[in-house]
Amino acid sequence: MQKGYWEEGSKLQFDGIVTATVETERGLVVRFEKTYFYPECGGQLADGGTVGDITILDAQQDEAGPYVVLPLGSSADVGLHLLCVVDAERRGRHTQLHSAQHILSRLLDDRGIRTLSFHMTEEEASIEVEATAVSGSVLTEIEDAVERAIWRCLPVETLFVDVADIAAYDVRKVPELAGGPLRLVRIGDLDTNPCGGTHVASTGEIGAFAIIRSDKVRGNTRLYFVAGRTATAYYRQNDAVLREIEQQLTCGLGDISASIARLQQRDHDAARQVKGLLAMAADELAHQALDEIASHGVAVMVLDGVPTELARMVTAKLTSASGPLCILVYPGGGTDGQFVCSVPTGGEALLATFSARMKETFGAKSGGAGRVIQGKVDTRMTLDQLKPLLVTE
Repeated sequence: MQKGYWEEGSKLQFDGIVTATVETERGLVVRFEKTYFYPECGGQLADGGTVGDITILDAQQDEAGPYVVLPLGSSADVGLHLLCVVDAERRGRHTQLHSAQHILSRLLDDRGIRTLSFHMTEEEASIEVEATAVSGSVLTEIEDAVERAIWRCLPVETLFVDVADIAAYDVRKVPELAGGPLRLVRIGDLDTNPCGGTHVASTGEIGAFAIIRSDKVRGNTRLYFVAGRTATAYYRQNDAVLREIEQQLTCGLGDISASIARLQQRDHDAARQVKGLLAMAADELAHQALDEIASHGVAVMVLDGVPTELARMVTAKLTSASGPLCILVYPGGGTDGQFVCSVPTGGEALLATFSARMKETFGAKSGGAGRVIQGKVDTRMTLDQLKPLLVTE
């Protein structure tokens, strides 16, 4: 089987002569005498497209060579000639990303930063480079250099050379040679590298390029980038997000940072004020609880529309209380409740009994150790329902 995409990477329509078919769980595997459907390999995604009037599910390769997968129920006889069309938009995105990767890796390599792997998705591509970190200033310089290489409209050629002649080429990364001709992709006077993928005919076809983020992986650095159509999609998506933020903040693009800073300050001030109010409320509730324990031996409270933190604050203030205490809070005012209960030293058995009763009667879940437990209940409870559970029979 011949890999037509190796010789003519820009050919997107061809007469596919079926040489073999196999029905599998995924669908019908079809092999052609010569194919221009690029299979997923070398970091590049598989082509899409149609065979006859059927949309292919996938394009892969194995020891027997490349093949496409058609949907279950499809049929194709050996020897049949079928019109095959490669999805031009999908292929175009892939070739732009792959060609940009060659340029990016060459320029990094010139700085002593070696590329270890290449990966592609429909939205972006990435390379892992042999560096613990790459500074922002270096990334900006590299990004600019890649764009300048693109603007030069360098020709991109495919060469097939004998293994014995490889030394005559300035190959960036020499693969393990296993005999047979070697396929090289040469980008003008910039880069020559062994590669089985598809590429643009001129670097100018790549269009826009941007390094969009980086992260650390296995002690190295992974750089994510977009190019061409993926860059357009990336910028459109970001622009839509920014326009939405502008509307929500009722400000212009240049004022977004200042508006966010003001909101953060307001949030900080509000949080500080809420903390002070919670402390005041906790003091008042603690006094009420002590009075109730003094009068009835137990204190029970059910509160609506307050944070669970308030219950924890009250409990923390009454660690030396002489009787059991339970505060049930419904922060949202609905049926989702959270409770905190404590008992004086020696009352741990009562706490265990209370937890068991809550689970059996109301399906509550609770946990904790010693003299304090916390839990959740998904039903409304009243004081009259809660209080008997804390009283020793």
